[in-house]
Amino acid sequence: MRSRSIIAVQEWPHESRRAAELVIQEYGEPDEVSVTELTWHHVGPWKRVVATEWFENHAFPVPHVDCIECVIDYAVPVEKMTELAQFDGSIRVDRTAGELSVRCRSIASDTLKLNLVHDIVTGQRTWQAARDYHVTEVLDATRGEPTPYRDQLLVPPQVDTKDPGEQILSEAELRTIADSDESLFAPRALARQSAPRHP
Repeated sequence: MRSRSIIAVQEWPHESRRAAELVIQEYGEPDEVSVTELTWHHVGPWKRVVATEWFENHAFPVPHVDCIECVIDYAVPVEKMTELAQFDGSIRVDRTAGELSVRCRSIASDTLKLNLVHDIVTGQRTWQAARDYHVTEVLDATRGEPTPYRDQLLVPPQVDTKDPGEQILSEAELRTIADSDESLFAPRALARQSAPRHP
């Protein structure tokens, strides 16, 4: 009998279907299955892996599609945001959740990019040097040469990465808002009771 995930991806475009099948081979059945997404929680070094039916065309360093997202807990300093954007357009930083992720075509490609993001954040490489090395490893993979940044996530685990931001209004001002418009205040109370978005 075919698994739920294999059945779910049968109607996906070839590009995203094949990428998802490779993740299933790597990590087994996902924890969540929907018509358009497969999600794995806490597999390998990842907090979360998401394979999606939809994809984006991406030209760097060679034409491919982005449909596999790998997520880790990681705090990116604000002053490094621009450099990460210059390095690659598929890097995602969620400061509030304390998460860093990459969407690319495979686990190996995501691993390569996240290792290079860490190099940029820690000052080991400039964004341009990271792009140059990215190209080198992609070419080395086709030549059968060693590809250490594709083979293993080298980013040390981080904890306490969430950044809820700074409350600007005083409690008295918040009470005034609540008195005048409950719709503005109610979500804040609900947020205290809500479960985390992801495990």
